[in-house]
Amino acid sequence: MSVKDPSWLAKHLRSGKRVLILAGALCDKLDVDGKSLLDYVADISKKLGAPVAPTGNTVNGLRQRGMDVKKAWAIEMANFAHRDWHHPIMEKKPEIMVLVGYSPLLASNLASVVKGVETVALGDKYVEAATYSLPDKDSYKAWRKELDDLVAALG
Repeated sequence: MSVKDPSWLAKHLRSGKRVLILAGALCDKLDVDGKSLLDYVADISKKLGAPVAPTGNTVNGLRQRGMDVKKAWAIEMANFAHRDWHHPIMEKKPEIMVLVGYSPLLASNLASVVKGVETVALGDKYVEAATYSLPDKDSYKAWRKELDDLVAALG
């Protein structure tokens, strides 16, 4: 489902469900109109009190932002979601996985593999396989506004 209202998405993420943020390799490489995707991951994590599964090479960048994180593998997180959850990132199975820093194809593949957990894609392209996804953006400026509005709505 395409989510055009970041405040609705913020409310949904704050609904009391267990949230896990997956930070992909693009978080280390992309600036969204002057702000790093890693900064958005850190902001969202802190506002939600949600752990981050740093995939790709995002561990060091998140640690530099004061986050206590341990390396994770994206496919491992997706696979654990549809069977018994046994991972030190969080005690209980997440109810929502937020995907940030993945290409649309990889985000779609991850969302397709995840079973029994909602997925939220926060990229600049709509991801049909995700439970919720930001709509397509025609510029990084528009994407940044949506991410800024989401972070602001999280409180």
